[in-house]
Amino acid sequence: MSAAIICSVLFILCGCSGRSPEPRLYMLTPASAVEREQVSSKTDAKISVGIGPIKIADYLNQKNIITRTNDNSINQANYDQWSGSLKDNLITVFSENIGYLLKTDSIFVYPWRIFIPIDYQVTMDIIRFDGRLGKDVVLVARWNLLKGKEKDITVTKRSEIRIQTSAGSYEALVKTLSKALSMLSTEIVNTIQDAEN
Repeated sequence: MSAAIICSVLFILCGCSGRSPEPRLYMLTPASAVEREQVSSKTDAKISVGIGPIKIADYLNQKNIITRTNDNSINQANYDQWSGSLKDNLITVFSENIGYLLKTDSIFVYPWRIFIPIDYQVTMDIIRFDGRLGKDVVLVARWNLLKGKEKDITVTKRSEIRIQTSAGSYEALVKTLSKALSMLSTEIVNTIQDAEN
């Protein structure tokens, strides 16, 4: 009887001292080489582009990755997290995409110094940036393209991008979110090139 009690106590103690699983960390990534090759720069001059301000929806401002269960409810992952600030990661990847597609190094993230000449400025509100595991990812953004010193609004647009994920994992979800951001970058680059011609 006493041996059974001791074993039970040891089992409980081992369970209590168990550690929680380590979080799995993810990052958005810039457009792949294949995606980049699909857009050829039509601009000869090295234009400068200011990125921002960029705002993201409040529900995205957290470490744990958010998925959608239906149109009106979301789920917060327990152990799958962004490796840092999602907003900062998004702006970095977006800037990399824009610079590469336009073939320019003159990309400046808001706020930049007042004496820096900016040919175009992209401001944006990310309304939705999530998806369902094993299903689709949705990126919805309202953005403006401003031109010249006076920052006249050249284009105001709402973009909605929906892509099917390749698998039901968080890794596949993040990869598809990166692809959606790449597609939005391409759309904005095409708009800048049209404004130049």
